Amino acid sequence: MAGIARIGLIGGESEKFSGEIVKLFELLNTMNDAPECDSFCFDPIGISDALRDDVPIVDDNVEAMLKDMSTHDGYVRGPRIV
Repeated sequence: MAGIARIGLIGGESEKFSGEIVKLFELLNTMNDAPECDSFCFDPIGISDALRDDVPIVDDNVEAMLKDMSTHDGYVRGPRIV
């Protein structure tokens, strides 16, 4: 299991963690006892669609958008690409 998880265990660590790995497998095997169903059987949150209508907004105040940006000759300056 440590190899699959790409955890490098050295020396006595494999014996140290073997008991914990067995407990983990036992815990995961309890999921096999869960009842099968074709749809979601449990919904703790109650998710529903909460959509809103999109309202297009035209914001063409260029000076207000560019006032806090670094510009040069009317162009927005970005980071230098090396």
